[in-house]
Amino acid sequence: MDNYEGCLENSTNRYCLVHFTLVSEEPNDLLCMIQEYSMKETTRLNYTYLRYGLCLKHKCDNYKGDKSITSRDHLGACLNDTFLKNYGLKTMITDVTCNAVQHERLMNFDMGDVGVASALFLIVALNIIGSIYDACTINEKHQDQKFLLCFSIRHNWKRLSSCTDAGDEMSRFQILYSIRSLIIIGVISSHVLLPFLLIGKETKGMEDAYLNPIQAMFLSGPLLIQTYFVMSGFLLAYKMQIHFKRNNVNLFFLPRLIFFRWLRLTPPYAVLLAFMATWLRFFKTGPFWEISAGVEVADCRNRWWFNVLYINNYIYHSQCMPHSWYIAADMQLYVLGAVLCLILRYIKRPTRILLPLFLVGLLVPAVHTYLQDLDPMLLLKPTGCGTFFDSDKTYNEVYKRGHTNMVSFIIGLSTGYILMNIWKAKVESIKRYKKYFFLLWFIIPIGAVFMYIGGSVFYRDAPRDSIYVRTMFAMISRPFMGFLAGFFMLGMILKIESLKIKEDILKDRSIIRTWRHRAKDFLRVIMNWDGWMIPGKLSYCVYLIHFPIIRITTSVITTLIPSSPLYIIAALIVLTVVSFILAVPISLMVEIPFIRLIKEFSKKTPKSGDGINTRL
Repeated sequence: MDNYEGCLENSTNRYCLVHFTLVSEEPNDLLCMIQEYSMKETTRLNYTYLRYGLCLKHKCDNYKGDKSITSRDHLGACLNDTFLKNYGLKTMITDVTCNAVQHERLMNFDMGDVGVASALFLIVALNIIGSIYDACTINEKHQDQKFLLCFSIRHNWKRLSSCTDAGDEMSRFQILYSIRSLIIIGVISSHVLLPFLLIGKETKGMEDAYLNPIQAMFLSGPLLIQTYFVMSGFLLAYKMQIHFKRNNVNLFFLPRLIFFRWLRLTPPYAVLLAFMATWLRFFKTGPFWEISAGVEVADCRNRWWFNVLYINNYIYHSQCMPHSWYIAADMQLYVLGAVLCLILRYIKRPTRILLPLFLVGLLVPAVHTYLQDLDPMLLLKPTGCGTFFDSDKTYNEVYKRGHTNMVSFIIGLSTGYILMNIWKAKVESIKRYKKYFFLLWFIIPIGAVFMYIGGSVFYRDAPRDSIYVRTMFAMISRPFMGFLAGFFMLGMILKIESLKIKEDILKDRSIIRTWRHRAKDFLRVIMNWDGWMIPGKLSYCVYLIHFPIIRITTSVITTLIPSSPLYIIAALIVLTVVSFILAVPISLMVEIPFIRLIKEFSKKTPKSGDGINTRL
């Protein structure tokens, strides 16, 4: 591509990003070779469909004639001269986006921009007023204005930075903070590859990375999201059973529960959604704007209400905050889970309901894969990275839908009921589970091996696997990851490694420390480390903010970026750190205040949910 900044130093220049397809009017050996090489779309880019950044004044001024300088005919004549002379090929232009100098673009505000700016100003003002009120009344025993205190940054910071959970009851689930933190880093590591596939410089190096055994495990990273569905179902089942023990249920319980769930998820989500739909378009600077943030801004402005209603995961060609499909799917499954918990309250054997639903959830992805000839899992194909969220059939039909992820949610619900039944039993009956503790050490390696198999088998340089192989893997991959997550959470929460009888303790007194006990303590110390709590609490805001950061960064870059492994690792570290840093003010000023407001307006809600949320 031509130099972007140098081109636009002159106010009369235009810089165009031209999308075109290589064609030939006669048989051409070079074109045949390119087409044959590009056929393996799972690991190779499509070199017959290219993009080129043109400085029209420098490259195409001689081809203007009586046509507009940015017309397709003008640009086609310019490209055809170069490709015909050097390669004997012609080009067929499919899309063009052109940029002029910055000061020529006027900032035309509309009512949406004003409304969003006013709402953001109100939120900031409430935080300032709440913080001032808190500071002025800090020595008073009773601070009457509970509404204003919800927006106290000092109070909210104490809540965020506290390394102790709310009550002994929920402190048992401290393990979930470490799981959230590790999974969100895994999600970021999958998404960080997108700009390198879109505007990476060393395309051959990116293709070779798909065949790297180490990279194979990360290519199956989308499977990790099943852990979140398991956690969501698990916490819902547990908290609903606690609620049923302490409170009566009336006709308004379910609508009220769903409304408060919506209200709990929406504020930080709506703030980012509003920004993407309005003010982000004024950041338009680089040549890659239209293929990155531009498509998202356009879709958010037109169809933002699908996201607010949490049905955007059932909309094809959705580009507005595409990573938010999980939030929509989780909301839909939450509604299903709440209804199920109400039904199971009156049924002695939950398996009568949960087992059939598990089997349905098991078969649904397989049926979609078989009937629609889909991929066995979400494949991060280099050739489709630019239109991935828009047109990838597997992503749109299976990966992002609520009903296709039901099996992991049902596993989570079942795990919640199993845990409550175990806790109801006597301690002596629980002790028999401690002999299975060693299996916890194998869960992470087993999951890694399974992800490696998916990344190595379905990305290998070979013909596409048969529909039966793809269907079978689509059927087992979600429940397999779900069972691993459920078993790991159950084992760590029960602390089965510490369930010793007195005789065991007496025997251990003669031993300073065996390797076995060190291993037990090591796993728990790592996973229950207090340092996981803050990033775990921030995980929802990090999930929301990290992908817009990728979009915006890609849009403002003006040249191709290196795509070496070290550069990708550096980008992952920077993206992770920046996402967590930006998540802090969003959490302090938007998420936590509205969570506290919900609790102020719902005093009858049990306090068991103070520490752990059923969202991310």
